[in-house]
Amino acid sequence: MLIRYNGNEYEALHNSQSGYYEIELQAPNIGGVYNIEIEYIDGYGQMNYGQAKVQVLAKEKPKIDLHKNFMWIFSYDDFSIKDIVEIADYEFNIDEETNATSTINVLKKTTAKARDIIAVKKNNEVVYWGIIEEIQNENGGNLYQYTTKYITNLFDRKILLENEDTIRTTGIEDFLKGAIDNNYVTNTDTFVNLSWLEIEVKTHTTKETSVTNVENGIYNLHTWLTNCTQNYDIVYSFSIVNKKLKMTIEKSTINKELIDTQAQAISNYTEVFETDVVSKVIVKYSKINNVENEGIYTLYLKTDRTTTTDMNDTDRADGKVEAVHTENYEDALQMALDVMKSNSYNHNITFDLLNRFIRIGTPIAIKTKESLLFNTYISAIKITKSQFVQYQCGNIRINFIEKLLKERKN
Repeated sequence: MLIRYNGNEYEALHNSQSGYYEIELQAPNIGGVYNIEIEYIDGYGQMNYGQAKVQVLAKEKPKIDLHKNFMWIFSYDDFSIKDIVEIADYEFNIDEETNATSTINVLKKTTAKARDIIAVKKNNEVVYWGIIEEIQNENGGNLYQYTTKYITNLFDRKILLENEDTIRTTGIEDFLKGAIDNNYVTNTDTFVNLSWLEIEVKTHTTKETSVTNVENGIYNLHTWLTNCTQNYDIVYSFSIVNKKLKMTIEKSTINKELIDTQAQAISNYTEVFETDVVSKVIVKYSKINNVENEGIYTLYLKTDRTTTTDMNDTDRADGKVEAVHTENYEDALQMALDVMKSNSYNHNITFDLLNRFIRIGTPIAIKTKESLLFNTYISAIKITKSQFVQYQCGNIRINFIEKLLKERKN
């Protein structure tokens, strides 16, 4: 039996005592889910091929849990440290899609104010970056409640659409960096610039698409940042470098993690499955090559999950019809494909994991109690004083078309 694993080939040997073919493999240095390809000859002399997945767990460094959480408060004006305070109670919601707020209770008065930046450390690791919305104190008591939103809300502002062609020619990440720099860092109106903000781009993902939330040449930058995560796997991370807040923009390259509902300390596991699909998208456009020329572009979904523009294709899938608008004909195909992504990208799995923090945007493979494997990513996180961290998943890659066909046969 021939096995291919992590770029190498191995010969598995039959163990007469156990009845299994066995092999010793050297684990890679980086943890994650790895594919194994298998070739074997059956009892009829026929060559067979198969695939399997194996999880490699990276050894974690020991952590000392001090049972204390601290909040760093940075001034919006110059990013200087205003205070470091111990947190009494908290509920952090890292969920850009619903833009949920977080609450933090502190038993100390500080000089913090709205728009100041905070970083919360747990076991000496930053688990939450936020921007303060308001601070409440009732009747002059010792308790101060901070209401915050996730750090990307720093860009919750409507701006002018500029240099959109950068998305096609250089990359989505470069377009986002240009938008942030032009409006927050190197604006000609220097009074509004944030001298403490630095943007770094690590990848360059070109797409034949346009900013989708534009109205009269104006769009909300935070909304488009979130859209880029949902549709194009663009993720954002934050750190402090040379006394500046550094924001890194890149296409997600994080190693996939396996979540096994049968083997790990998981509670409140919930699955919701849907078979509602969009199988036809009508795109109305206004221009061709920037020349006024209205028309209609139609894309159809096939049962093998590919697409076609042929209305009479015999393999068309049944489903809903959606109509959308785009300014340019050149964007019509990408616009239709983005709509159809909703067929296989749905928030339908939530779970609580014991004493383990997985960063937002991390790709995961969830193995259910029925031993089904779903590929997804962490789209929302809720952190409280409980030892369990609550996770919500997005982009479940379920083959809805095959599921529909199976249901019809039954």
